[in-house]
Amino acid sequence: MLQRILIIAGILIVGIASFSLLNKPLEVDTPVANKEEQEPLVTKGELLNISTLKRVSEKLHEKYVGVGVKTTSKKELVLQVVGDEEYFNSVKKDIESIAKSVIKTSTLKEYTVVFERWEFSSITDENKNIHKELHHLTSTLMEGLVVYDVIGDINTDYQKSITIQTSIKGSDKDAPKLAMAIEETVNEILHSKELDSVSHIASYEIKILNTDGKVVN
Repeated sequence: MLQRILIIAGILIVGIASFSLLNKPLEVDTPVANKEEQEPLVTKGELLNISTLKRVSEKLHEKYVGVGVKTTSKKELVLQVVGDEEYFNSVKKDIESIAKSVIKTSTLKEYTVVFERWEFSSITDENKNIHKELHHLTSTLMEGLVVYDVIGDINTDYQKSITIQTSIKGSDKDAPKLAMAIEETVNEILHSKELDSVSHIASYEIKILNTDGKVVN
């Protein structure tokens, strides 16, 4: 009887010891797994920076084609502009202003804005043509509307939209009449021989804005 009890006790001791050895690695691995879960691959600050970069890109693409954005470890916001030297110099100031207006209240507000100019050879023929068309369209409109002393910025984009900022006051009773006159002139310019090279010119939407940013045509 005593021998049987000792055998049973021995089996129990061996079983308990084996269970402890098997369970020990699990106890060691668990904190490691938890540690990995507690350390995200991307920090909150990095996510905010990515979100700001996206907003800068979207804002620039409302007006320009062929503009890229990125950041560097030197706390630089790099604006990459595709075009020749003349075009680059003509849009540089406006592009910088747009970018700074977006980042001024963001996590990138301390970043320095720098530029990189790319040649047309680095982009596809399709984007190259769009870029040239929009530049030609904007320049032609600015020249044709110089007779109006209320014309401000003229924005054209690849979504077939023309937005003209003016100094027309919302309280001016003649505002609608003046806006319609400007729109009529724009249509005449769009259908002139100077813009024959611009594709789908008839589908462009024209918006005339007053000083409050409201459409008045």
